[in-house]
Amino acid sequence: MSSLAACRSLLCCLFAAAIVAATPSGASALTVNEVAKDLACPCECPLILEDCNMTCGLEWKNQVGEMINRGMSKQQIMDYFIGKYGDDARITPMQRIRGKIYQYTRSFDTPDWALLWAGLAVWVFLMFYGIYVGVKRIFFNKPQDS
Repeated sequence: MSSLAACRSLLCCLFAAAIVAATPSGASALTVNEVAKDLACPCECPLILEDCNMTCGLEWKNQVGEMINRGMSKQQIMDYFIGKYGDDARITPMQRIRGKIYQYTRSFDTPDWALLWAGLAVWVFLMFYGIYVGVKRIFFNKPQDS
């Protein structure tokens, strides 16, 4: 019985240690990317500030880092950029979508675009053909009289 009790106490200690290790600490530090993901890039590119590596985007990221080091909160930093640069600094959902599309397709050449649109056309054709065949079989398949 003592080995069973020792085994139980060891399991309880391991379980408690796992819970303590899995619990996030209350003092999580603010990072530049946490702020930059909600700001629009000041450059000509349509990227989110978090994804931009152009000079103007890097300057904004440096400013964000300096503000974090001064102890400013995310909301204070956001308010500063929006107050200084207006609503152009605020990221909209459409800008976020366009930025991700741009990020993934900016290296596309002509053959890549041709393959993308050809694949999309084939997919649309197959979808409509499948619907046509299905509807024809369900509604227009007349039983033959013997």
